[in-house]
Amino acid sequence: MAPHASPLAIKRYGCSEISRRYFLCGVGVSISLPWLETLARASEPAAQQRFVCVANPFGMIHDAFFPTEEGLAATLPRNLVPLEPLRGRFTVFSNLDHGINGNHGVTHMFLSGVKSSEAASMPDGNISLDQLLAQHVAGQTRFPVLNTAAGPVGGGGVELSWTRTGVMVPPIYQVSRVFKMLFVDDSAEVAAARGDDYDQQGSILDAVSSNAASMRRRLSGRDRQKLDQYFTAIREAEKSIDREKAWLSRPRPQVDATQPADGTVSQQLPILFDLIALALETDSARVATVEIPGSFDTAAMGIEEKGYHGYSHHGKDPVMMEGMRKVEHYQLQHLARFLMKLEERGLLETTQVLFGSGMSDGSAHTNMNLPILLAGGGYRHRTHVRMPIEQGQRVPLCNLYLSMAQRFGVKVGSFGRSTSTFGALA
Repeated sequence: MAPHASPLAIKRYGCSEISRRYFLCGVGVSISLPWLETLARASEPAAQQRFVCVANPFGMIHDAFFPTEEGLAATLPRNLVPLEPLRGRFTVFSNLDHGINGNHGVTHMFLSGVKSSEAASMPDGNISLDQLLAQHVAGQTRFPVLNTAAGPVGGGGVELSWTRTGVMVPPIYQVSRVFKMLFVDDSAEVAAARGDDYDQQGSILDAVSSNAASMRRRLSGRDRQKLDQYFTAIREAEKSIDREKAWLSRPRPQVDATQPADGTVSQQLPILFDLIALALETDSARVATVEIPGSFDTAAMGIEEKGYHGYSHHGKDPVMMEGMRKVEHYQLQHLARFLMKLEERGLLETTQVLFGSGMSDGSAHTNMNLPILLAGGGYRHRTHVRMPIEQGQRVPLCNLYLSMAQRFGVKVGSFGRSTSTFGALA
């Protein structure tokens, strides 16, 4: 007699988590149902989600980024014109921010919604969205997250990624190193040495855990709570070590590409986008960040070499503003190229791509109405959505992040300073 799913299993797990074949069950009787297309669709796993964040430190000049019209057919301003072939695949949001003005001192909040100085008072610290998503897929890919930058962070850094314990994650800024990490296998000697390092780290964690446990009975209730948080961090570190060790013996994917040479920021940015696309395509990583640093060179834009930071302080000077628009156009031009590459490879529908900055306007030094563009991810995109601007009705940017995390598959009810989920693209 063919095996069948018990009523208890159906009640406990639901139809989507048991076999595609279902049975009518009675006392001593099992009658197989015919293949049902609806049940087959319901039992198939959801498509694997991916996430990429691209961020710069100085915001965008508004007249070249925000459409003046709303809706799917909104006319694109000059710097968004490269995205015209992707209409219906992206949305620009007006009036989204974290509700805090603080100049460059709060730009590091962009992907977390929480200032690093306030992390201790928050349940999840100031963990950034990329790190939260990386925890969800840890062990499923060689790299839980790829944190990269198109060049050294001098001249104004983004400080984009933060762990739950309030540590900033430094990005990798050489494209040659990113390529080696993704596609060049370690020698046997290097792999063995890394294995020894992992074992040594595990031994240290065991010793620390044992010593801490012996202290617990002598501590106050509040100190025990702190110690429990410490144990949680140790357990997360142990799991991370085990996951990384499991990948040591697995060969890296072979790709039809050669190791790129390092260069200036403008030279490395398109290469970095290509490497991230390959990482997603080979499932080497499902979460990645790309920082566009303040050291961005401007000579490649055909304008005077005043530097990205210099142009950001345009003070409404028409010549300086035009220079800044060209730098920003270059960024969006290559973002559009990256998105089209994902579209061609069938990845855009399942990849949430966020572009933006923790600074709204580099000249005015305001952090309100941040430049936010979301592409892909299977959303019902509308080109431009203007969120409420009235006091008391404004929607926190973290509401969008919460919905993005839930779409990614993370079972979480809040993120940063979110107040609810985000319904603008429902």
